[in-house]
Amino acid sequence: MVAITIFILAKKHLTKQQQKILKQWLKLQKPKNPPSLELYCNDIRNYKDILSPESVDWIITDPPYPKKFLWVYDVLSELSDYVLKPHGALIVMVGQSYLPEVINKLSKHLKYIWTLAYLTPGGQSPYIWKVKCNTFWKPVLIFAKDKYSGDSFGDVIKTSTNNNDKRFHKWGQSEEGFDIIFEKFVFPGQTILDPFVGGGTTAVVSLKRGCSFIGIDVDENCIKKTEERVKNELRLLENKT
Repeated sequence: MVAITIFILAKKHLTKQQQKILKQWLKLQKPKNPPSLELYCNDIRNYKDILSPESVDWIITDPPYPKKFLWVYDVLSELSDYVLKPHGALIVMVGQSYLPEVINKLSKHLKYIWTLAYLTPGGQSPYIWKVKCNTFWKPVLIFAKDKYSGDSFGDVIKTSTNNNDKRFHKWGQSEEGFDIIFEKFVFPGQTILDPFVGGGTTAVVSLKRGCSFIGIDVDENCIKKTEERVKNELRLLENKT
């Protein structure tokens, strides 16, 4: 949080170009303390048993899209209001089929900021039969607990062709795409929460970028896979050093 504070104070006295250079420099800095990892197998409705109030900088997550899971966005709105720091924000990837309902549910406790276009080019893009649409992008919604206090950002993310990683979970996303999200918003040393950890993509990207990570999933297999995936990534990093 020190880096963020310095950045916010310095913005008052720097040109836009100087602000951009400072931001890039801060994102390259290593945190004073090594990042931590916490994984919980639990229902997100029990979030107060796990999480402390105002303890997380960003919630970055990709909940399930089917209609039967719409209820999770009610809980996600409450959870975000509870766990985010005063200037924290939620970044959530969603499907398009129930987008109005999702936005209404998240808006109960949060302030809508913007929608990013997450482009997924290639033959793996899904075909939505009920609307006869072959979709090549996903909405990534940004909601803030209060006023958005992050840096300026572009609202398009494009992954490599057919980079739709399903090795660790049937609904998994690529590290490449989530790394771009982190590059836009996140600083080393911050704390990231993913309440739908799935195959662990957010966990891996968080730790690689020097961020502490908290992951929750109701499926015990997801927690085990994420733990093993993180261990494998750490071994690879150790071998490179």
